[in-house]
Amino acid sequence: LKTKGVAMRKLLTTAWIWFFGVVSLVVLFIPFFVLWIISWPFDQRHRCNMYYTSLWAMLYLKILPIKRVEVIGKHKLKPCMKAVAISNHQSMADILVLFAVFPYYIWVSKKENFQAPILGWVMYLNGYISLDRNDPKTFPKMYKKISEKLAKNFTIMMFPEGTRSKNCEIGRFKDGAFRAAIENKASIVPIVLDGTGNAIPKEGIAVNKGDRIIVKVLDEVPYDKFPTYNPAELKEYFRDMIAKELAALRSEN
Repeated sequence: LKTKGVAMRKLLTTAWIWFFGVVSLVVLFIPFFVLWIISWPFDQRHRCNMYYTSLWAMLYLKILPIKRVEVIGKHKLKPCMKAVAISNHQSMADILVLFAVFPYYIWVSKKENFQAPILGWVMYLNGYISLDRNDPKTFPKMYKKISEKLAKNFTIMMFPEGTRSKNCEIGRFKDGAFRAAIENKASIVPIVLDGTGNAIPKEGIAVNKGDRIIVKVLDEVPYDKFPTYNPAELKEYFRDMIAKELAALRSEN
């Protein structure tokens, strides 16, 4: 009976969180759109709406049954920073946690997210970049948009793994983020996440209780400090860096 009671509470918690998420998505989009219209003439970088989006994400983060969310090195992501930010990818909750840094970066996301009602509209209005993972012919267009944003001193945010990890360990990195940084002579800012994979696992929609989620922004690596200018080699360098930092965080806990 006790096991059934725990399972029922978990089911009700999950149902409530997803219900609140859907309803609030509709309600909170209205002031988002009004803010976009009002701020457009003087805020071409969409900073007002990006800040609002961070607050929006933080609201969702607050309702997750997580005891503590810890952000380390928040100051290392600066406004108007020509850089490519990269992070390991454990869960849908990663996006909420990364907004806890209150950044002004441009996400590169799969096109399916842009097709979702409201969510896709928010991404489009914030100037995020769409990626069709199944059509390599569209990649030049994506790289062109990334170059345009970097030329205006935006920070591009990408998950080099391309998809969420099934076991909370770091998967194989793809070349894209590193090719973009090299071609545009942009810095790379590595970010390490942990704890999100347990909160919302990749398989299923269950929301689990957790003690701690951590996001740690590592030191910026300027273009002229890259150990190599070969994307295939550079991705392994940064994968090893993030993996070592992730292992260090876990050993501390």
